[in-house]
Amino acid sequence: MRIINIREQVEYKDKAIEYTQRKWASKENLKLYEDCIIHSLNTNSCLPVWYLLEDEGGIIGCAGLITNDFISRMDLWPWVCSLYIEESY
Repeated sequence: MRIINIREQVEYKDKAIEYTQRKWASKENLKLYEDCIIHSLNTNSCLPVWYLLEDEGGIIGCAGLITNDFISRMDLWPWVCSLYIEESY
């Protein structure tokens, strides 16, 4: 297994978008994950950052680190978001 940082391996961007959307998105927020992942590649900030988990060439999980989750306590960060691991793992 290996953890893929999408910033460091931009060639996984489209896989990250598709997988995260498939596991987390609804019809109403489908573009949210695409927008977040794409814009995370062009920021000077340390966050957000998105990850995939790969095993034997297949994607088996995803996660993101973000600065907030629409909360009132902006001093509490980073937040883990969109965490998913395939049930068989």
